[in-house]
Amino acid sequence: MEEFMKRLVQVQRDIPWLPQAKGRTYIADELPPLERCATAFGLAFEGNRLLLTRLRDRDWNLTGGCIDPGETPEHAAVREVREEASAKVEVIELIGYQELQKFFPKPPDYRWPHPIDCQVYFRCRLIELSPFEPNPKASTARSSNPAKRDVCLRWRDSRRSTKRAYGALRPGNQGQRG
Repeated sequence: MEEFMKRLVQVQRDIPWLPQAKGRTYIADELPPLERCATAFGLAFEGNRLLLTRLRDRDWNLTGGCIDPGETPEHAAVREVREEASAKVEVIELIGYQELQKFFPKPPDYRWPHPIDCQVYFRCRLIELSPFEPNPKASTARSSNPAKRDVCLRWRDSRRSTKRAYGALRPGNQGQRG
């Protein structure tokens, strides 16, 4: 019988992009409850360089976004990578997730699970990288060495835990976890 692996790698309070919240980042091999999954990200590499997107409203970021109604987290990650970076990918494995616990009342128009939702991260295999066409969500895409500090990620405040996940993702480390 295989053992479920879930390891807490970071706790963050008062997240800059989500005040009055606490984030717990886990490296895991099972999804959190599906009713808590709100967003999905696909981390794909071109050689040893991570594919990123420049979102119009957030600057450089990992490829990913909201899970549509009726969509699985895996399908959302694949779709978001295609929409934001013009890349065709397939999900290889779950890396982990960030659980976000909000300490504010649920606003009437709030579309995410409340008080807890999860952002899910998958390692993906890059199948095809098409020429990028600017779109309503993203102005450009590129691949970058994830260890470099020249890339401004929305998750810059959790750089340590993200680097651990990248370590498990590098092409030579498939199957290993941070």
